Amino acid sequence: MADLEQTRQQPRQQGRLPRLYVFSGAGLSAESGISTFRTGDGIWTHASIDEVCNYHTWRRNRPAVFRFYNQRIAECSDARPNDAHRLLAQWQNMWGTERVHLITQNIDDMLEQAGARQVTHLHGDMISLLCTDCDYRFPSSGVLDPGAACPSCGQVESVKPGVVFFNEAAPEYQTLWRIQQAMGDDDLFIAVGTAFEVIPPERLLPSTRYGRYARNMLVDPAPQRTEYFGVVEHEPATVGLRNLEPAIERMMEGG
Repeated sequence: MADLEQTRQQPRQQGRLPRLYVFSGAGLSAESGISTFRTGDGIWTHASIDEVCNYHTWRRNRPAVFRFYNQRIAECSDARPNDAHRLLAQWQNMWGTERVHLITQNIDDMLEQAGARQVTHLHGDMISLLCTDCDYRFPSSGVLDPGAACPSCGQVESVKPGVVFFNEAAPEYQTLWRIQQAMGDDDLFIAVGTAFEVIPPERLLPSTRYGRYARNMLVDPAPQRTEYFGVVEHEPATVGLRNLEPAIERMMEGG
């Protein structure tokens, strides 16, 4: 792990305390027993993306699509938030949603179950349905019902799981652009459990924070793109975030 003392030397913008941006991938939930999609023996090594997660083909594969995501829901039914989820939720509740921004690629609701009050799900979620005719999103009732009609327009065949498919517009990606624009030199950025295969660091960080910037932190047992991070924890999410906790709390309090 890089020397965290160098983080004290970053200049702080006048008039406000630092903000914390946390960008998480499947590794955040792996310790809760939720399968990853890409890493190792991930879900995409056993399932066809073109069949169950392609916006161009999902309508003709509609039964398989609903079956696939209901299997994911069943697999997650016994999962519980781990210490990493709880710590992130604790930080958001401690410093507020204006200062702690949780952005995840995950489609589970472990962060919310841990007590997080505001989470940006870049790739949608498994607990809602989306009508592709009128763009109305509505909650599911535990399982994803392929016979559910859109409460807004009444369509059935146009309703899909609330997960963002490949080749589908992802509205929350605008959030990434806003974060890039808003992130100051004194703010903290933590990437947890991601290999950056879908969203690279260049999409997340302003150019002023390229290189081994001291307040860019990475937590992953097999870290990738480390050239962007001044602090790298070669640990699972639960261990790595706990290791960072004292420094994070000191910096968030203005130290």
